[in-house]
Amino acid sequence: MIEVKNLYLSLNGQPVLQNINFVLEDGNNMIILGRSGAGKTVLIKTLMGFFPPDKGSVIVDGVDVYRDKDFHNSRLKHSFAMVFQNAALLDSFTVSQNVALSLYERGEMDLSAIREKVKQSLAVVGLEFAENKYPSELSGGMLKRVGIARALAYEPRYIIFDEPISGLDPITASEILYYITQIIRKGQVTAITITHDISNIYQLGDLILFLEQGRQLYYGDLEGLYASQDPIIQKFLNLNSNKNNKS
Repeated sequence: MIEVKNLYLSLNGQPVLQNINFVLEDGNNMIILGRSGAGKTVLIKTLMGFFPPDKGSVIVDGVDVYRDKDFHNSRLKHSFAMVFQNAALLDSFTVSQNVALSLYERGEMDLSAIREKVKQSLAVVGLEFAENKYPSELSGGMLKRVGIARALAYEPRYIIFDEPISGLDPITASEILYYITQIIRKGQVTAITITHDISNIYQLGDLILFLEQGRQLYYGDLEGLYASQDPIIQKFLNLNSNKNNKS
């Protein structure tokens, strides 16, 4: 479970997050909506222990991340894995080496166990055949799937998808959504998805956090989001709907 209470954060003297409050229970999945610069990525990095807040608390699985003196940051990092928008693979490494990298860094498995975990993770995203290929040999959608496999191999408690279908054609986007929804349905991890696109959010989460200029405008279920009378939320939803209808 993740608990955020009265969270305030400034960077370089500028307020970035202001009075953020939410509870994400195990078994639920969250979607973070908002315009560019709303504070979505900064919030994620704060959850992961990178930005100590000015005020408030971040509690992950019962541990106050920034106040518990006995809490080791490495434990927090092992709780989260992130699937980046651009996949962030190393071009000189094969697919299997990219997926295995974090496992080597942790040093908790022998070589045979790492190989087996890599095979399992690639199988989840339908890329068993691509172990020995290099990123330059893969399509954009396949690169994204390798990024998902790498996150799964880490066996995180929480997996973060950063704009998972941004820049993809509709067919490839539907493939990526298929694999993400399969992971979510298995319930082995709690998913947090950052996105601008509302067309598929019902597949990705139970709860919506809407940010605007670092402020929390809404936290709750999808039905409540659409019922919101906040003019910024309504404008965001309407413009997204119009864009999706045109496409």
